[in-house]
Amino acid sequence: MSTNNSYIKVLNIAKSLIMNNYGYISLKTLRLFCSFFAIFNFANPSLSAQTALNEYISPALKTLQFHRSNWPLSYPVIRLNSDQQLTLSFDELGSSTKNYQYTIVHCDADWIPSRLMPTDYISGNPINPILDYSYSFNTTIDYVHYSLSFPNQSISPLISGNYMLLVFEGFDYEQPVLRKKFMVNEPMVTIIPYIRNRMHGLTTASMQEINFEIQHEGFSISNPNEEISVSILQNGRTDNAITGLKPRFFRADLMDFNFTRETEMEGGNEFRYIDIRSTRFFSDRVEDIQYVDPYFHITVVPDYSRNPSSYQYRQDLNGRYYIEVDDKDNDELEADYLFVHFRLYSERPLLSKKIFLNGALTDWQLNKSSEMSYDPSINAYRKSLLLKQGYYNYQFLALEQGESSAELFPLENSFYETENDYLILVYYKNLTDRSHRLIGAELINSVRRD
Repeated sequence: MSTNNSYIKVLNIAKSLIMNNYGYISLKTLRLFCSFFAIFNFANPSLSAQTALNEYISPALKTLQFHRSNWPLSYPVIRLNSDQQLTLSFDELGSSTKNYQYTIVHCDADWIPSRLMPTDYISGNPINPILDYSYSFNTTIDYVHYSLSFPNQSISPLISGNYMLLVFEGFDYEQPVLRKKFMVNEPMVTIIPYIRNRMHGLTTASMQEINFEIQHEGFSISNPNEEISVSILQNGRTDNAITGLKPRFFRADLMDFNFTRETEMEGGNEFRYIDIRSTRFFSDRVEDIQYVDPYFHITVVPDYSRNPSSYQYRQDLNGRYYIEVDDKDNDELEADYLFVHFRLYSERPLLSKKIFLNGALTDWQLNKSSEMSYDPSINAYRKSLLLKQGYYNYQFLALEQGESSAELFPLENSFYETENDYLILVYYKNLTDRSHRLIGAELINSVRRD
């Protein structure tokens, strides 16, 4: 669709939206049109640079969780035209509420906004308020807890694919306080996965190779190399995501993705953990608890490099966390915020690498908010985070200068036995489609086959 035709279509829709029976513009419909037009301009790549959208969370927001409703440790993936919902929740410190609005933007397989209008992928109002909020109580620090579940009666996606959820204050859509990815799947194919162990170096098997086949009986794919694109995500990380995979072989109703190196990832190690559900009792990973008005301060038992070491299994959350507080009834509103101090001992700094504290507790981001600093006075890397009471997983990543994908091996070691989650996403776009459809999404585990 050309830019001019897009504008004409928008204006035609505006005429049907903004005039009431008396021929006057109502305030409600005017706001609706302004919202529609704002999202159209924001999301349409023909009107702006064709750049991928990245996730973003304002430093003012804490404990952001985004998952399938009633499945708090899940990926944000739902099935199209089903009763499945996603739940977003976050806190903002203080006792005043904000006029937060939200919308969704459809993206292609590379997270570039699609060349679609909001009416092509949104059923309902393009922009809606977040109305569900509550105030904390029995806490040393006040905060407001916001929550949102969708699809709902006000908004739902019409088509499958990648989406970006945007939350912003008032109608300032150009300055969102958060951007979070989610996926809508229309299951048209069957993914048959299997994981092989690979050698890293000459002595130990430390890599996991994610191989799979895709069956598409009853779903026509004329040119798999042009129409199919597959991505693989490990746990919640995005820096090491494998994207743009094409089938190695294909025949009839089967596509083969049995590679040697292309789908190889570090097995890594089981995640480290910290239990801060209590401010009265020390868990096995807590060295000290102090209250310095107005915050509690938790000092974590110091960490050390696990390279070299031998593999030891320990059940974990694959980098995620859950909110919980001892001796309280309402975890969401009675859990306190604590400053948690981490230390990773190292005789000397790794001069060519940046070290990051990684996991859902830092939103899986490799940036200033998760980067650790070296303190030569104690020969250790330090990082302090303001965290809500609960149980957290984490790991340490090393990022070489000039690279975008970090490594586990230098600090965590890497073993093929390690238990990891892998999300396989299958995208489809033929010559007549204007956007990528998500026709398959499968979560597999490197150990469990249930």
